[in-house]
Amino acid sequence: MSSCDQCGKSILFGGRKLDGRRYCSAACARAHPLLEMADRVPSDILQRHVDEWRRSACPKCKQNHGAIDVHEHHRVHSLVLMTQWSTRRNVCCRRCGRREQLLSTLYCATLGWWGFPWGLLVTPVQIARNVAALCKSDSAQPSARFEQIVRRQIARRYLEAQSSAPATR
Repeated sequence: MSSCDQCGKSILFGGRKLDGRRYCSAACARAHPLLEMADRVPSDILQRHVDEWRRSACPKCKQNHGAIDVHEHHRVHSLVLMTQWSTRRNVCCRRCGRREQLLSTLYCATLGWWGFPWGLLVTPVQIARNVAALCKSDSAQPSARFEQIVRRQIARRYLEAQSSAPATR
């Protein structure tokens, strides 16, 4: 099973393929030029921006509580025969990331069990994933996902500047 190069969703059937990349929908395929440009960001520029972002104030709490990175939290809710689960990612400081992981653990514990059979099976998994993330120590290095977000932001700014610049002849 493959996953979308833009949003990360699993692609069971169909999807689109452009220049060796797979996309789950036409909306994700529209991001293809951005991903192509992101691959061309020089490593020295990427590293400079990653270092700046990691030292900046948290986008959530606007405080400086440590390095900024991507923090995942997992949720599940269910009712009788319907169960939905997801993974959410936030760019924030570790303190805000842990708060979201703790809240998602409580969310799962209260709303996850009420579906049969998936609610009973998925809820302990999502709770365990949140607890594992809560126990994980801070890394001195930025995550690959964080670098990917910074790389795409640099590419987005470049493409916006390119499209707003007047055409020269």
